[in-house]
Amino acid sequence: MRAETLHALLLLSIIVGLGFAVFAYAESVDPALRSSCTVNPFFSCSKIDNSGMTTTLGIQDYAWGIGGFVILLALDIPLFRTWRRDLLTAIVGVSAIGVGLSLYLGYLELAVIQGLCPICLGAYLSNAVAFGSAFRLWWIGRKNAAAETAGPADASST
Repeated sequence: MRAETLHALLLLSIIVGLGFAVFAYAESVDPALRSSCTVNPFFSCSKIDNSGMTTTLGIQDYAWGIGGFVILLALDIPLFRTWRRDLLTAIVGVSAIGVGLSLYLGYLELAVIQGLCPICLGAYLSNAVAFGSAFRLWWIGRKNAAAETAGPADASST
């Protein structure tokens, strides 16, 4: 996949994930929205929201999502214009932390609460796509930098 396509996928996944996180906040403010994403007793935003387990380290889980996706967006906008490797590395790092948090929250939902919030799942998957896209871009950049460092003599011997 071309770098430009991967970057478009990265940006799209960040924007979609931010949308899911903002909707999760809106659900906590307006209880009527919770019922809009309750499919059945298992796939239920209400079940998760009413579980009393929607904070991590004293911070609401939706706030982690909003904050994380805003940070990713703030790093990605200048990356698009400059392709600076340090920005890409930061995106990989922030999204990796997000994947770890998503795995933890997903475990809580599935194993402890015994339900799954469809909106949360959308945010988790968006972050996984962001991480995968960013990591692939980072890997492509790493390979290109190694090829440029190798020089013409090394490149012709392969």
